[in-house]
Amino acid sequence: MSMHGSSLEPQQRTAAVGRLRRAVAAALDRRAVLQPGETVVIACSGGPDSTAMLDALARLAPPRRLCLHVAHVDHGLRPGSAAEAEVVRAAALARRLPFHALVADVRPAGSSLQDRARDARHAALTALAEQVQASAIALAHTADDQAETVLMRALAGATPRGLAAMTERRGHLARPLLRVWRSDVSAYCAALGLDVLDDPSNRDPRFLRSRVRHELLPALEAVFPAARRRLCILADRQRQLIDS
Repeated sequence: MSMHGSSLEPQQRTAAVGRLRRAVAAALDRRAVLQPGETVVIACSGGPDSTAMLDALARLAPPRRLCLHVAHVDHGLRPGSAAEAEVVRAAALARRLPFHALVADVRPAGSSLQDRARDARHAALTALAEQVQASAIALAHTADDQAETVLMRALAGATPRGLAAMTERRGHLARPLLRVWRSDVSAYCAALGLDVLDDPSNRDPRFLRSRVRHELLPALEAVFPAARRRLCILADRQRQLIDS
């Protein structure tokens, strides 16, 4: 599925675009999620989150001297997945950025399928980063992803370190959208009429994260309306305790 055009009023479009770009700029400039002059591999699946990140970083890169490379990883797990790379290629070329189509080697057995796919994706992205001498790989995890991760780990009996969940920057992994809500990403894509892909696995109830996203968190927020925000605050506090 892709989006073309925007149904938002001009004032709403301006607000949506400005809100996300300011959040990414703050991540770069105030919290050093990406350093000026870094070479960065942008991991882009073509979905709303990574497409918004790609567009925002492309806009913010020149004054910060960021050298950007766009990468799409095909896991080969569903029919037609290879064709999705062309959508990302078009997005990269429209912004005059180099594009890399990668193929992940997903292990046939072991941990959960999503964990194996993540490990294979990170291995492919790390190999590309070494090839192009990039010091950072930008991943498009949002605040909603953070809340889901904290909740899943809490229910699985995670340690205090596990509850700290994802960080904005650790080693070569950077997450410029980690303090951005998915609703703001959707508004940004709608405001700019960005072409985005729909990954059906995000709604597949066979995957734990999908059920947490679509069933557990909405039920929790019916009782605790600020549940997502509280889960993100919990991760921040755990990280501060660990780092102190």
